[in-house]
Amino acid sequence: MSNMNKAVVIGAGIAGLITARMLSEYYKEVYIVERDELPTAPANRQGTPQSFHPHRVLPRGHMILERYFPGYTNDLLDHGAHPSDAEEMVLVNQFGTLVNRPLINSASSSRALLEWVLRRRVQNIHNVHFLTNTEVIGLMSSEDRQTITGIYTKKRNENKQEGMLTADMVIDTAGRSSKVIKWLNSLGHTVPDPEVLKVSLGYSTQYYKIPPQADKEWRSVISEAQPAKGISTGMLLRIEDNIAGTLLFSAGGEHYPPTKPDEFQEELKNLNASEIAKIVSNLEPLQGPRGYRTPESIRQHFEKMENWPSGLLVLGDAFCNFDPIYGQGMTVAAIEAETIANCLEEQRRNSQPYFERHVLHRMQEAIDPAWWLSSIADLRWKGVEHIDATPIKGVSFAQKYIDLFTKKAMELGTNGNSKFYLTQFLMNSLVLPPSKFFNAEILTMILNDNGSPEEKQLRAELGVQDPKLFQQRIDELIPSFDAAFDERLKDVLMSFEQQ
Repeated sequence: MSNMNKAVVIGAGIAGLITARMLSEYYKEVYIVERDELPTAPANRQGTPQSFHPHRVLPRGHMILERYFPGYTNDLLDHGAHPSDAEEMVLVNQFGTLVNRPLINSASSSRALLEWVLRRRVQNIHNVHFLTNTEVIGLMSSEDRQTITGIYTKKRNENKQEGMLTADMVIDTAGRSSKVIKWLNSLGHTVPDPEVLKVSLGYSTQYYKIPPQADKEWRSVISEAQPAKGISTGMLLRIEDNIAGTLLFSAGGEHYPPTKPDEFQEELKNLNASEIAKIVSNLEPLQGPRGYRTPESIRQHFEKMENWPSGLLVLGDAFCNFDPIYGQGMTVAAIEAETIANCLEEQRRNSQPYFERHVLHRMQEAIDPAWWLSSIADLRWKGVEHIDATPIKGVSFAQKYIDLFTKKAMELGTNGNSKFYLTQFLMNSLVLPPSKFFNAEILTMILNDNGSPEEKQLRAELGVQDPKLFQQRIDELIPSFDAAFDERLKDVLMSFEQQ
């Protein structure tokens, strides 16, 4: 790592912007190569077809973005976004209703506005350069094909002129459209089969204008799914400029949320939170619902390649893509970029061979909780199937544990004690390790539900009755994920616990 002159980032989406900002601290020059012509104002791009739909940055992602883009939330607010902590958030599921306010000073915005705000920051970094309307068509390599030395490019104009851009590091953040596997195959590398979750998910989104009379008493609503009964997830979230988006989601392929206005409105009425249908009936639709479907969530395992070439890394959806409904994508990309930064810092102090393979291993550890949590949630839907040589650990136990915990948390929250639910929220936000949620202390607390169906199912799955054996049994059933979290989160956890 002694010669860190030039890095190339493929893709100018949010993952690419975070990566470029991070790399600017380590490389003399950073080039972002993007196939689209970038808009000068917030707008959805052709290269990000999912950007029309609502996006969220989880608290862990917000912390990382604040590190690399200090005060970015204020930029969002200055351009019409709404402060998230200024309004109530209503959570509704089969067990009840919980009303709270976000714990961090964040902003509700569209993906387009967030990307534009971050891009403007990156465009002002003196050693970061954008090459737009340019497609990457291959990887340059050394003669033995063990080192990536740059990229081959082609302009997306009438002339379609081809070119080359040399680099000491190439990072592919091109998302689900990444061609990195095709490029590696063309260089003679064999890529391991990915881990696949056949999720057959679909979601539909419609946007509305919030009139002044509705804005005064506005509440965002999340209506959790009930897969066993075929009840979809529903969300009503404000973005910017007094615009709200309603989203419907389901998985498994048996039913996809409708894109016809009348059918969309009718399905809103069947959610656990009927409040959503009532609210949107007083809003002005901006256009008809628009759908998005994807058959699979895919987790690549490049770290298993013994001959992974130096000078190449993959990040974001090109590395691992998730069910979008859980809002993990942008946050996981930020975690991956931070992981690369930590590895670069370590390498700068003490250079070691096989740097890229080491980074890939560390990134896998970092994303493990997010993949596990989204997989156990998706596997509740009939028709969802996990395909890998190694099955996902602890699925049935975790699902039943979460059910009973959620029931308890909703009961306590209804009585004014929302702190119990906070533990689950922080885990799902990728701030808290799952070991802080799945443990003997909490298990003992929730196994006191007067013989409810949820308790009976969990006890049967647990298989032991002696509380002294609870932690040992949990450790057998649930992965530890200890390597995914570092010491820097301790201060954050303490601040949440004091609230």
